[in-house]
Amino acid sequence: MKYIIAKSLDGALAALQDTGTGRARVVAGATDLFLQEQPDRLIDISRLPELQEVTLEKGLLRVGAAVTHNAASASGLIWEKAAALAEASTLLGSPQIRNIGTLGGNVANAAPAADAAVALAALGAEAVLFDSPGRFYVKPFAGLYAGYNCSRVDSCREILAWFLIRPAGPGQGSAFLRFTARGALSLPLANAAARVTLEKGRLKEVSLVVAPAGPAPSRLKKTEALLLGSNLSGKTWSMAEESASAEVAVRGSALRCSVEYRRRLIGILAGRVLSLAAQRAQRNR
Repeated sequence: MKYIIAKSLDGALAALQDTGTGRARVVAGATDLFLQEQPDRLIDISRLPELQEVTLEKGLLRVGAAVTHNAASASGLIWEKAAALAEASTLLGSPQIRNIGTLGGNVANAAPAADAAVALAALGAEAVLFDSPGRFYVKPFAGLYAGYNCSRVDSCREILAWFLIRPAGPGQGSAFLRFTARGALSLPLANAAARVTLEKGRLKEVSLVVAPAGPAPSRLKKTEALLLGSNLSGKTWSMAEESASAEVAVRGSALRCSVEYRRRLIGILAGRVLSLAAQRAQRNR
């Protein structure tokens, strides 16, 4: 196996495409690499400065795909403009994983309950991909998943470069929560992220995403619609819990938890994460 540390995006793409289809792969943190089939060549993009930046440009928060979870957790700009993503990055994995694992890898690996991916989905993120010299294209977040652990980002042919996020403004807030059997080094039994917009003390916009509930982070659109126009009361959050539990489609496991337990757990997380997002929206004046 040949290992190449890319010095530019153009150089990374050239090295990727020079090898032949399926024989090379882009990596950054590579924390899950050795659980997969090994290619002939690895192209490491983790040192490219433009992919490590977090900037506010033209009214959008642009977050590099090679930003590590620890870097996202430490970013004041992400906490201010996209708190759910900073929160997810803080809670993910172990210190070692957070030090080298990247946001782009968390999405491209296509695990159904990847924490950062759930947060990015709730925030309405879009992905910017690079597949030929001078050509970047934008893909909606939901279009990045093809199935369980199967990504539409072809890391043998293209490079996931950035995420674009509409930053939180006045009356807007977001949050992320997860539940695990132990405090660290554990995949979540369930996680949830929310983004809300308030108007005159009521819910004007709601985005609620939960996992694992299918092959990708799942938006609960029926619950979102039900909450529109509601005030910020305990009754509203109880209604959200009941609706999310009824709407979500989950699988059970003899090793982890039953369908009934996971369904109820997701409902509880949904109510709490919406309440937390609304509290932040109230403070964001």
